[in-house]
Amino acid sequence: MSTPTSIPLLPTPALRSLTTADLLPAAVSVKNLSSTLLRAATDAWDRPLRPQPLLLSAEISFTSPFETASATDKLGEDTIHYGNLSKALLDTVETYFGPNSTAAISSPEEDEGDAISVLNQIFVHLTGLSIDGVRGDGTPFLGGSLDRIGFLGVKLTLPKASLLGEGVSLTASAGFDNTGKMTARALGMEITRLGVPTLVGVNPNEREARQMLVVTVGIEGIKVRGDRYVRVEKAVVKALEESSFETLEALGAHLIDKVEEVFVNGEDYTVRVKIEKPIAVPLAECPVVEVRRVVQDYYR
Repeated sequence: MSTPTSIPLLPTPALRSLTTADLLPAAVSVKNLSSTLLRAATDAWDRPLRPQPLLLSAEISFTSPFETASATDKLGEDTIHYGNLSKALLDTVETYFGPNSTAAISSPEEDEGDAISVLNQIFVHLTGLSIDGVRGDGTPFLGGSLDRIGFLGVKLTLPKASLLGEGVSLTASAGFDNTGKMTARALGMEITRLGVPTLVGVNPNEREARQMLVVTVGIEGIKVRGDRYVRVEKAVVKALEESSFETLEALGAHLIDKVEEVFVNGEDYTVRVKIEKPIAVPLAECPVVEVRRVVQDYYR
């Protein structure tokens, strides 16, 4: 994705820390709204524009408490009605990306088919700004409320876009100052809980058969357009099937190498691989090893 603005692109955890999103005095959120996606995103077989289920979540953190709403027990300008927020999210998908949609989206024509275009259109509808911070058309849903919002996050989950995992999610987030100006942003992707039988372990019995590993891959700082999650999953699964590593630490580093071959291609990203080994410790749910490769400069 091109970056026409100088707004810093951070990993999502760094943006949450910068904006103190988890410490702000008030928040409104909606979790896992169900809809159907047609005009964007590839399916688990990497086929474009096939109908698939979509889950939408949004989080708005305010820099001031709900003083009026708390004092009067009535909704006021110091909050956002979660029902209206839900309707705004669903209306965006149905208008631009649903089975009966015909509207033109606010992104370059060659990028209309990817999942990021859904996040971009939602951001434009909510804030009047794209996920790059570029001013869009129309009257935004949040209108004059941006000067009271410190953090906004929108998560798109495709539960059927992974063959061996629990789904794919993309998250766009932004921080705002007290004038409503976007000050920082984040764009990340996760392929959640891929289950793959894998030859791995230091004990003699572990060298005799494959055991189930559960792997989650996260990529932060996405700058390119186009759906790559199927290719990332294929690369990770192939590496797991061919594994003969003894340690999860070495396997995790190897998986990051494979992800970088498919996705990163010399760009600055933060890649995270979390590996669960459920059978390894009988009295624990699972041991977990997480390997992260962090970019040197988030601001480029």
